[in-house]
Amino acid sequence: MRHPSGEVIALTALRQHRRLVVVAMMVLTLTPAVAAVAAAQPAQDEVARLLRVEWRLPGEEWTRPRIVGHVYNDSSYRVGSVRLRVEILDAASQPVRSELAWIYVDVPARSRASFSVRRPAGGTAFRLTVESFVLIARERPAETP
Repeated sequence: MRHPSGEVIALTALRQHRRLVVVAMMVLTLTPAVAAVAAAQPAQDEVARLLRVEWRLPGEEWTRPRIVGHVYNDSSYRVGSVRLRVEILDAASQPVRSELAWIYVDVPARSRASFSVRRPAGGTAFRLTVESFVLIARERPAETP
């Protein structure tokens, strides 16, 4: 039996089937990505607790005022694109203002990396903390220094 609109119905059914296949493929493709992002957040929080900054004010005889130091990474992840918060403190060690400074370093797992940033004007006492960073990869103990 052939219905005059049979071709249209078959074409519509084929289009609906294609849409379902495309949607199913998108769900299957995006599900691992969403799961990876969700899993990365706890790792990001854990690594943030394991980063620390040590710094000093070097002599200024031949250079501009700088703050130099090291970012220590006690985690099992390599991190990069570190941004420091530099707080200028008053005599009571209370923050007066703060600035952000990018230090484009790659800090291996269980290691450190050195940095040098411009010293903010008008300050003699500072507090430096890690504001943000990018997780690069988890490293096995044999891959780290």
